[in-house]
Amino acid sequence: MRPLRIVFDASPLLVNKTGVAYYTERLIMGLAAQYPEQVELIGFYYNFLGKRSITHFPQAPNIRYKAVRFIPSKVLYQLRRWGIECPVEILSKTAADFILYPNFLSYPSLRRTPSAPVIHDLTYLDLPEYVADKNQRDLERFVPVAVRRSSFIITVSEFSKQKIAGIYHQSTDRILVTPIPAEPPRTFTDREESSVLLHGGIHKPFILYLSTIEPRKNLPSILEAYTKLPATIRNTHTMVVAGRIGWKSNAEENKIRDLRRQGFDIKYLGYVDELMRAVLFKNAVLYVNASGYEGFGMPLLEAMSYGTPVAASDIPVFHEVAGTAASYFNYQDVDAIAECIENLITDEARRNQLSEQGKKTAASFTQEAIAASVYKKILRAVEK
Repeated sequence: MRPLRIVFDASPLLVNKTGVAYYTERLIMGLAAQYPEQVELIGFYYNFLGKRSITHFPQAPNIRYKAVRFIPSKVLYQLRRWGIECPVEILSKTAADFILYPNFLSYPSLRRTPSAPVIHDLTYLDLPEYVADKNQRDLERFVPVAVRRSSFIITVSEFSKQKIAGIYHQSTDRILVTPIPAEPPRTFTDREESSVLLHGGIHKPFILYLSTIEPRKNLPSILEAYTKLPATIRNTHTMVVAGRIGWKSNAEENKIRDLRRQGFDIKYLGYVDELMRAVLFKNAVLYVNASGYEGFGMPLLEAMSYGTPVAASDIPVFHEVAGTAASYFNYQDVDAIAECIENLITDEARRNQLSEQGKKTAASFTQEAIAASVYKKILRAVEK
């Protein structure tokens, strides 16, 4: 019997990896590794004129890729806005048994092949002002179409599951929760570690923010909280900010520049590669995330996997991710953020406690369990 052929949209993997790309990579690798004889995975991606490299894409004997070279992706997106959609079979050049769409939106199928979109969160409805305008309009218009086409829906947390069920009037049985586990902690030599920190200009203990720079992440409140820390802490601890510049981020960029001009020890590293990401998570005194809205919270798990204590917003999804393995604050209160950071820096016993709890919590999220749940759900859809 031939393997189950799963076609997936690999386009999220083309850009510098953030949450959706990490999710796509880990899910595809999980399915490929766990079901080497049972599944064949075929990813289609946009590569007009063949100029894109895919050497960084997930690789396994049962994964292959097909490029969409005949038309630029921007043209396809614009045609969709005009009501003209390209069937997935033309894009993938493959007859699939099932189709996975890891980034919200889907395409029509000439064969009516069963499919599932991954709806990571509903920021575009709950906080539309925090989403890039064109992206917000596309998601608001086309996610309902993907829901109607789907055999089932995938999301990344119980928080998002309940929101999706309510907004789109879906039975919770149709929504599969697949969190985003942290990768096993990366190993590196002392020389590599020292080189990375030196390259980043980091010479002191540091507080870490690592995520995309966009309004929803509430970075200005973290930076303002840093300025309110006692001078004894600010003099001995750098505030390190890492992550690519996203959308509507002028306030964040201006805040970083203004505080640096005022002499505050804030370092912005931009987008960091996998090695630097690992070194930062391993060496930070604590990781802080003040987001007011998330679909999940992958960076929390990454920090915890390295034993780094986490200070995070007191929002339901972060409790779902970290449980008692984090220290929480009111993200709308800069003084509360500063107090939480100060308390952790000055309380070594509490940091050690969170470190041990965090490692156990991170280890409880496994890609094997997630791949198994997705595979089981796909089989049921295909057999109908």
